[in-house]
Amino acid sequence: MTLLTCNRNIVACTTPSMKILSLLLLIVSAMLCSAKTKVATLSPLLADLARQVGGEHVTVIDLMGPNGDPHTFRPTPSKLTKAQGATLYLAFGKNLEPFLPKLKSIVGNKAMVLEVGRDVPSLRISGKSAVYACCPKHVVGALDPHWWHSIEAWRRATTSVEKALSKIDPANAASYKSRSSAYRRQLSGLKSWAKKEIASIPRSQRHLATAHAAFGYFCKEFGFKSIPVQGLNKEQSASPQYISEAIATIKKNKVKAIFPEKGANTKSLKTISQSTGVKIAPALYADTANSIIGMFQHNVTTIKNALK
Repeated sequence: MTLLTCNRNIVACTTPSMKILSLLLLIVSAMLCSAKTKVATLSPLLADLARQVGGEHVTVIDLMGPNGDPHTFRPTPSKLTKAQGATLYLAFGKNLEPFLPKLKSIVGNKAMVLEVGRDVPSLRISGKSAVYACCPKHVVGALDPHWWHSIEAWRRATTSVEKALSKIDPANAASYKSRSSAYRRQLSGLKSWAKKEIASIPRSQRHLATAHAAFGYFCKEFGFKSIPVQGLNKEQSASPQYISEAIATIKKNKVKAIFPEKGANTKSLKTISQSTGVKIAPALYADTANSIIGMFQHNVTTIKNALK
């Protein structure tokens, strides 16, 4: 790329043949100078992360789009065609996406497939953990893949994406590093804000009763006790036995609100609300959102208003 420069004076030639050659060189030069790294993602959250780090040097294709469910998502052939030419694919990892093995086989060695959560410490669901107010027996011992509900985990993911882009496109490594550092500082500010907002909630009332087991990382980072009604996938139905256990736990801990999730079935939560007299709060973002910052601002504000 460095052999051809973006110089419009290249067309200042005399003979027609030289002018044609110069124009061709100018077109090729412009194409090379404007070339961007193509990134495809399995979530709008990861698409936003790619844009935050890549800036003007990347073109991002979000295969899932808004309101999708990463637990069940499989891209259409037309979406995969749109992503052709991508040199980097971003996935959450931690066994979340059922399509990921198929994607790896399709991509082969033509692009890098990065499981962004690979370097994030994993959380396993356990009744003995300080994160849970009761043991979600239908998923005990399972690996919780919802790591993006930790701001520190997202800061680590930012560095992972920076390194991947720098490896693929070393010419713009300095830009990726600069943007990554700036975004990580922004995330640190977000965490400070969240801690300040949550400080208004008495510790005795920091119980997060939600539709499914998606908020373990959030609860661990901000000192809440998680009470998930369903399993790791919001499409899983809670058994009558576990609904009964959740009701008992909510009553015992005098929980003030139950939180549904965007796009999730609220039938079980309505049953629990009717049995406990506990209000149903506005819905939280769990499996997807347009950005981490927007997600945290919404979730923290909603939780604070319902529990303080």
